[in-house]
Amino acid sequence: MFSTILFISIIVLIGILLALLALIVAEYRAKKSYDHYIMQSTEDKEESHDTYIRREREVSDRKPERTIPKPDYEKKMSTTGSSKEKEAKEQKDSIKESSGNEPLFKKLSLEEGEKTGIQNEIEEIRKKEYKPFTHDRLVKSMGLSPQEADEFVLELIHQLESAIVDLDEKIEQRDFEEIEHITHGLKGAALNIGSGGVADILIDYNTRMKEGSDIEAALAYQELLRSAVSDLKIEYSQVA
Repeated sequence: MFSTILFISIIVLIGILLALLALIVAEYRAKKSYDHYIMQSTEDKEESHDTYIRREREVSDRKPERTIPKPDYEKKMSTTGSSKEKEAKEQKDSIKESSGNEPLFKKLSLEEGEKTGIQNEIEEIRKKEYKPFTHDRLVKSMGLSPQEADEFVLELIHQLESAIVDLDEKIEQRDFEEIEHITHGLKGAALNIGSGGVADILIDYNTRMKEGSDIEAALAYQELLRSAVSDLKIEYSQVA
C-alpha cells in the first residue's frame, strides 16, 4: 500500500517537472522570437530612413535653381528711379551747356536781381533832395506871429526826437505795422505846422511803409529823418 502511494507521487512529481520544463522552453522560444522581431523591425526602419534620405538628396540634386521674382512695385520703383536719375543728369548737362553760352548778366538769379533793385532804391532815397522846412502855414492859416510859429516848431522837434527813438526800436524788432502807424501820426503833425523838409520826408517814409515792408528802406528814411531833425535843431536853436 505504501509503495503504491510512493510510486504515484513520484509519477505526479515527474509530470509536474516535465510541465515546468515545457513551460520554460516555450517561454524561452517566445522571448527569442520577440527579440528577433524587434531587431528585424529596427533594421527595416533604419534601412527605410536611409533610403528616404538618399532619395531626397537625389531629388534635390535634380531640382533646378529658382529665383524669387521681385514684386511689381519694386520693379516699378527701380525703373522709375533710374528714369529720374537719367532725367536729372540730362537736365544738369543741359544747364552746363546753356551756362557756357549765356552772357554774364543772364546768370543773375532772381534773388540777386531783387537785391540789386533794392540797392538802387536805397541809393535814390539817400540822394533825394527836399526843400527846406517852413512854418508859413501857421502864420498864414492860423494868423500866428513868427515867434509863436517858432515855438510850435520846437514842440514838433521834441516830438520827432522822441519818435525817432521809438522808430529805431520798431525797426530793430521789424515791426513794420507800428512803423507805418508812427510815421503816419508824425506826418500829420508836421503838415499841420509847415511844408518841405521833415514834412515831405515823413510823407515819403509813410508811403513807402504802406507799399511794402523793407528794412533797408526803413533805415534809409530813418537816416534822412534824423538828419532833417538835426538841421531843424540848429536852425531853431536861437529860439530856445
